[in-house]
Amino acid sequence: MSKPPPIPPHRTDPQPGSAEQRRTSRRRFLEAGLAAATLPIGAGMFAARPAAAAQPTADATGSRPNLLILMTDQERTEVVLPSGFSLPARDRVASDGVTFGLHHTPTAPCSPARSTVFTGLHAPVNGVLDNVGAAQPDLSATIPTLGTMVKAAGYHTCYIGKWHLTQNITTDPAYLTPYGFDEAIDLLAGGTPNEGTQQDPGVAQQAEAWLAAHAADSQPWLCVVSFVNPHDMMFCPRFYRLDDVPDYGAAVPTNFESDLSSKPPVQTVWRGENEAVGGAMPNAVAAPDDAHQWRQWGNWYLELLRRTDVLMSGVLDASGRAADTVVVRLADHGEMGGGHGLRQKGAMIYQENLRVPLVIADPRRPATHGSTSTALTSHIDVVPTLASLAGIDATAFGPLVGHDLTVLLDQPGGSVRTSLLVTSDATSSGLGLPGLRYCIRGVLTARYSFGRYTTPDGIDGPPSGYTFECYDRLADPGELHNLANDPSRASLLKDLNDLVNQLIADELQVGGTAHA
Repeated sequence: MSKPPPIPPHRTDPQPGSAEQRRTSRRRFLEAGLAAATLPIGAGMFAARPAAAAQPTADATGSRPNLLILMTDQERTEVVLPSGFSLPARDRVASDGVTFGLHHTPTAPCSPARSTVFTGLHAPVNGVLDNVGAAQPDLSATIPTLGTMVKAAGYHTCYIGKWHLTQNITTDPAYLTPYGFDEAIDLLAGGTPNEGTQQDPGVAQQAEAWLAAHAADSQPWLCVVSFVNPHDMMFCPRFYRLDDVPDYGAAVPTNFESDLSSKPPVQTVWRGENEAVGGAMPNAVAAPDDAHQWRQWGNWYLELLRRTDVLMSGVLDASGRAADTVVVRLADHGEMGGGHGLRQKGAMIYQENLRVPLVIADPRRPATHGSTSTALTSHIDVVPTLASLAGIDATAFGPLVGHDLTVLLDQPGGSVRTSLLVTSDATSSGLGLPGLRYCIRGVLTARYSFGRYTTPDGIDGPPSGYTFECYDRLADPGELHNLANDPSRASLLKDLNDLVNQLIADELQVGGTAHA
């Protein structure tokens, strides 16, 4: 395939003594103190970030590949597959690539999470704070997207399936041209009851037909195939009979909680919203009948994963370009799945909510196929990574704070960051209740999950307006014990809060404008 057009260099390291250099030094100091306790003696504070010159590029592999993105909605990484239950399409992609085991969405719900995937910008920066609708404007077409970038580099671009970054959806194939996609096929909106079950097969058929039609193209292409499911779980059991799927052997989550009084109050409110939208489920699992209902609910989630897996297999088989096509599998956000007695996604820092699949299968890098990286990665890394695979520098289109993960495709044991920023501002997560603290600014490290919750007008306010939440995932992998309630951990909370402030300064003040 053809070489990309040259792009001039534009990014420089912080100048000694500058405000940016001081911020970077402070952030590294904070991260060092928090990371020291997580590593064995002699391991060093962090894995050093590779120099830009050492990072592999599309040019280094000799070609620009096609890019096939397989996207699901509401799929978490933390899914325990029972014995005998398999997802062969997902296994196929993983065996042909690198799995990013600590990949996270920095926000939820759907539209904000998707905005970070396709712009490389945090939601407070790109402006998509909630699901698009009457109170949330569409993603601005003035913001460059992944489609914009690779199209400018000579790629043909196509989007098929769930979009959810504009309120209105049409059948006009040119509808997404302002967002960098030459073709828009079978676009779907927000995810109504049974939409995944009813519409995902058509998405797969359209994708298979498009891939077959472009099998002999000499021009490289980007094709996004975006399924709705397992999003249908949002309405389970209200619109589903729990015994209508096989008993795959799903288990009750080991971190189920009936009492959320030690957690931020928004979680108890969200439990009530789960019942209003998805139907009533038991708030305890001690009784056999209650535990059985949750196991049945889990079987439904497995069934929806299975259905999307069958559709993915067909799309993978239809691509016909395995030797020069990079396959990317990811999800927009997670699903609580009964963890902590909660469902759906929302204003929470739990791993079920934020930790999501990312697998990149590059056929030109066979040495690392089947590997897993435990580096902390974020949706804001997707744009710079895929742009790099296409042979372009995404930051030529504007300032970005995400990382190019191609270095991890060659060295899965490496690292690109030691902490990542989490935000949440969706009014829908707070149900519009006055005084409810649902806005989050938080941080994830290799060991800790930390968040401070406040009201929209308290984001820039004093700590007295915050409710804190913190988990040591090394000692408490189920995130059951909120360290914010332990006075002896005050120093840890202060360090994590300081780190959040530093990340805000580094990542939400883009282009000289603050987006706290």
